[in-house]
Amino acid sequence: MKTGFLYHELYMWHNTGNLAGPMPFGNPVQPYEHSEHPETKRRFRNLLEISGLLKQLVRLEPRPATDEEILRFHTPGHLDKIRSLNEYFGADAGVFTPMGRGSFEIAQLAAGGVIEAVDAVLAKRVRNAYALVRPPGHHALQDLAMGFCLFGNAAIAGLHLLEVRKLNRIAFADWDVHHGNGTQTAFWEDPRALTISMHQDNCFPPDSGHMSERGAGRGEGYNINIPLPPGSGVGAH
Repeated sequence: MKTGFLYHELYMWHNTGNLAGPMPFGNPVQPYEHSEHPETKRRFRNLLEISGLLKQLVRLEPRPATDEEILRFHTPGHLDKIRSLNEYFGADAGVFTPMGRGSFEIAQLAAGGVIEAVDAVLAKRVRNAYALVRPPGHHALQDLAMGFCLFGNAAIAGLHLLEVRKLNRIAFADWDVHHGNGTQTAFWEDPRALTISMHQDNCFPPDSGHMSERGAGRGEGYNINIPLPPGSGVGAH
């Protein structure tokens, strides 16, 4: 079996606007392109095509996540808030989380795309899968968009595996400069999910992702954080 690749051009239409870091841009602060902008992801997909690797992958088609699927993790209030901001040309959905017109439907497609990817693996249509989606999804909390993430795509897909596909155990290996706080929160007391996050120590969110954060209740010990010093390279692994 081959590797599945899930992508849709609509993911690149999620508009994050301009950015000046934590500063409000505008005279005298020069605005710049948002760090989570479409071209980084689009370039990755295009390089797969130019290199010839795309021909070796199995194309997977995304579909929008339903309200029921999103609500396995998020609160109704959060879902309603993101939906209500959908017609604005520029809106702040949460902590460092801009969105533009149509971003709600694109976020639905991103969450549903990750579900489709894991389902394709379970159905043995592919050996494994890579879902290149926007907006991303490991920071969003149950009731708050955060860190460019409107919905918790990873948590939503994980809960789909547990609640719908009836898997007994799942695991997350989150490798990113930022702590996967949203996914950690989703399974904080759930022993069915092992959540592992490798990230830069005390980067984002601030004061999050410490080794002492190990889960609670029946989930204690099933959450593992590996905070690394800035600049850690291959030797850190």
